[in-house]
Amino acid sequence: MTKNEVIGLIVALSLVAVILIPSLLFSKFDTAQAVQIILMTALVLVTIMYVKRTSEISEATRRQSQEVREQTIIASRPAIIQKAIYEKDIWEGSTSDYFVSFEIYNAGAGPAIELEILMLDKDKKLLQSEIDTFLRSGTEPIQFNPTNLMAHTNCTCYLLCRYRSILFSATDERWYQTWMPFDVIRASAEGKFYVKPHRLEFLEVVGKESY
Repeated sequence: MTKNEVIGLIVALSLVAVILIPSLLFSKFDTAQAVQIILMTALVLVTIMYVKRTSEISEATRRQSQEVREQTIIASRPAIIQKAIYEKDIWEGSTSDYFVSFEIYNAGAGPAIELEILMLDKDKKLLQSEIDTFLRSGTEPIQFNPTNLMAHTNCTCYLLCRYRSILFSATDERWYQTWMPFDVIRASAEGKFYVKPHRLEFLEVVGKESY
């Protein structure tokens, strides 16, 4: 029991004594009955304070447990990142970096499961998709080869990865998303184009939210 709670109990008992004792002196209660009433009142007050304190401890324990769980999830969560891969074409002293494919990496601490790789057009309509069971942290990247990007030159498309952490996956509906917007730019060479990626965006959602 804390110092403040002890002081509160003493004040409560003092109030009880001030209220009850004069009444008891002019009533038909004898001393033993008066003492019993005061003790019962004190017991009720102590019980109320005990229940309150137990509830506070229980809530603090619950919050601490939740914080530990969140820290564990953060420390072991996957982090999928995408990277555009280019081929160098050197001709008459000039160099061009033409787009080849995308590579999907897991730069986090834990494996990503239920990984979906989605290619979306400027209106975020699905163009192409691929599903992988898992991607471990630090392993070789997944190659993703988009088809028919030439049809979307001078537009901003999106490479979206949706995935989950293996930790608590059976009980946690948390999903992670990594968005990479990129511009498709037609090159002067026949059948060649450039990809200009924008900043990656990382989202955390509850449930398998649509894109």
